[in-house]
Order: sequence, then C-alpha cells, then structure tokens
Amino acid sequence: MDWPRFGRVVLKPFSAGLSEEEWKGLYETFRDPEVAEWNGSSPLRSPFWLFKRFVLAETRRKDRMAFVILDEKGEYLGTLELYDLTPEEATLGILIGRKDRWGQGYGTEAVRAALDHAFRVLGLKRVKLRTFAHNLRARRAFEKAGFREVGLGPGPKGKEDVYMEVRREDLGPEA
Repeated sequence: MDWPRFGRVVLKPFSAGLSEEEWKGLYETFRDPEVAEWNGSSPLRSPFWLFKRFVLAETRRKDRMAFVILDEKGEYLGTLELYDLTPEEATLGILIGRKDRWGQGYGTEAVRAALDHAFRVLGLKRVKLRTFAHNLRARRAFEKAGFREVGLGPGPKGKEDVYMEVRREDLGPEA
C-alpha cells in the first residue's frame, strides 16, 4: 500500500474501501455539533445508510480525492479531501473528528501528507483552503504545513474567513 503518509499519519483513500470502524468514525465526525461548528455546518441528522450512500457518490466524482486519516496504530482520526481538483490546483478540506487528538499535531501531519501527494504524485502547482479567521489552532497548523495567508473575506454565519494557499515551489525542490 503506497498511501500518502507523513509522520504518524497515513491517508487511506476512500477508493481502497473503508472498514466498519472507519465508517463509524466518519459518521460520528459529521454528527458531532462541535466539529460541525468548526466546519461552518450543522451536525448531520441523516441515517447512517443515507450518509454512506451520499459519501460514496461524492467520492466517485472526478474533481475530488477523499481520504480517511489514520494514526500510527491505524485508528480513525478524521477525513481529508482534495476537491475542485484540476490539473493545476485543488482545494483542501480537513476534519479531525477525534477531539481527544486535537492539538497534538495530527492535522498538520495529515496536511503535509496531502501536500506531498498533491505536488509529487498529482503534479499540482497550488493547493488552497479557506478557514475561519477565529480558528487560530487550524491556522497555525496550516502555517506549519507550509500554507500562507493570501486574503480575508466574509464567511458563513457572519464570521470572517482566511484564505490560504501553498505553492509547490514554497516547499522546496523535493515537493
């Protein structure tokens, strides 16, 4: 298995199939009110079977690559996507659903694994993202992974968003 990895994390592609434990972790991530708040959404209220059907349909899209984030023991931590994928760039989305792992560097490592995959394997030139300006923990994690702020703007629910990006050349010749 040559899945993207960095530090303690591995990004398992949805295309490899998810275990029942991984599906359960993913479902609980989207049902959690606190995680939903940090994602600018409402907690999921759909039944599991419908959630699974929707996720599988979304992951078949050609403009999207979805992964579950696994820790050093192979346990579910969260989800990461590269979406709006073109030959030149993608947008990154990440959710660490295991709140007991927040603030321990797993998100930064998952982002680094995704960036390595995006630049070295997919040949992209840029990866961008949007996050809440008030989410300082996420902003610091993205900066540690190589992102830089490129703008501010209005976001959902009246909160200000920060737009960030990283270019292949920002990470040096090995990217």
